Amino acid sequence: MSLRSHTIRVRGTTSELARVRREVAAWAEAAGLDESPARRLQLAVDETVANAIEHGMEDAASGRITVRGTPGRGRLTVAVRYKGDRFDPTTAPTPSASEVVRAHAKHGYGLHLIRTLVDAVASHWDRGATAVRLTPGGAARRV
Repeated sequence: MSLRSHTIRVRGTTSELARVRREVAAWAEAAGLDESPARRLQLAVDETVANAIEHGMEDAASGRITVRGTPGRGRLTVAVRYKGDRFDPTTAPTPSASEVVRAHAKHGYGLHLIRTLVDAVASHWDRGATAVRLTPGGAARRV
């Protein structure tokens, strides 16, 4: 299992989401995560970055998002950091998925997905930047 941290910086555009997904998948593989927790983490990170771009960044077009993967103790924790309004996804109210479906809403699933896909979501705000830390469930496979 690789214990090396990985970091990428991406532009605040949705065209970068495919790159983020590829990187997180590679980090999960290097950390030895099983397929299910790796995919869940990948989707949660994708949604977190998409939310930052669409809702959180001061100026998404010129802004940058830092995505950092840190392996350890059979896990891979990924932090997503961006400049923008203070936002805590762990305490923000969200409608239930059924409410969003009933309303035929195009948006509103993100926070529910993030909270469902990983075991731990933490948030920190410092000097105008939000950092969201995601840790999946499931132990890493032995490599």
